[in-house]
Amino acid sequence: MGWRRPPLPLVVLAALGAVLLAVVAATSWPTPSDESAYWLAAERLIRGEGLYDPGAVPNTPYAYWYPPVLAQVIAPLTLVLPQAVFVGLWTVLLLGCIWVLAGRNVLVALACVAFLPVALELRVRNVHLVIALLMVLALRRSSLFWIPATALKLAPGLGIVYLLAGGRRREAILVGAAGAALAVVSFVLSPGAWVDFFMIAMGRASADAGTFVAIPYLGRLALGFVLGIVAGRLGGWRGEVLLVLAIVVASPTLWANAFSQLLALLPLIPGPVAQRGLQRFRLGGIEPPESSPLAR
Repeated sequence: MGWRRPPLPLVVLAALGAVLLAVVAATSWPTPSDESAYWLAAERLIRGEGLYDPGAVPNTPYAYWYPPVLAQVIAPLTLVLPQAVFVGLWTVLLLGCIWVLAGRNVLVALACVAFLPVALELRVRNVHLVIALLMVLALRRSSLFWIPATALKLAPGLGIVYLLAGGRRREAILVGAAGAALAVVSFVLSPGAWVDFFMIAMGRASADAGTFVAIPYLGRLALGFVLGIVAGRLGGWRGEVLLVLAIVVASPTLWANAFSQLLALLPLIPGPVAQRGLQRFRLGGIEPPESSPLAR
């Protein structure tokens, strides 16, 4: 098959994304951002100090608001890698997530950066793009991927609601049991960290200035729960799309960059990117549910 000229709108978006990526890389990457909060929290854990600052607010620099598991996983790395190396590896990880979600197409990946929440996510280097990839893996490969996604932020726990509503009780029980086992191990390692997480992090991050949307967190969580149920009952790719939206809505801290999680929709909605991504995923053993039109 000969070379095909890419669509002009894709080329234009990719060019815009390339410019934004260059600007972000030049202006923001030299300065530590959210990834340093993970590193510093892991260092505090190694030293036996607290993960959470009782006096911090959601926009406090390098404040840690995540479940203890993330810091516990990173903690051993602080003993063998310099912080600068971790920052570089984390940035490469985020770029890799975009590339995979874009069907391993460089033009599509650059066009994704033109979606401002993605550019903002690359600027602050949070965990949302990792969660987006884990959501696709949970829906396309194994429901167990809901566990690491929930370990980063609690909203992907709606994946269990989705499974139950869809009648996939065995999967839901397996995911719940495995997630509970991980939580128990994490709690045994750092019991005080989990107490602080629910007392400080969840309360403060979801209560004051945790979102630019003027809706209380409990209201967004309830909406996400309802959407998760509807998604499970709906099934197919439409249910998967609704579940991604539910998880975004239920994010405790809903800044603009949180909407970069919507990149998970690219491999889920039927279309050229989804078909290309499906072919790649099949090579890695990732198959769509039988109810999805992509499986037919």
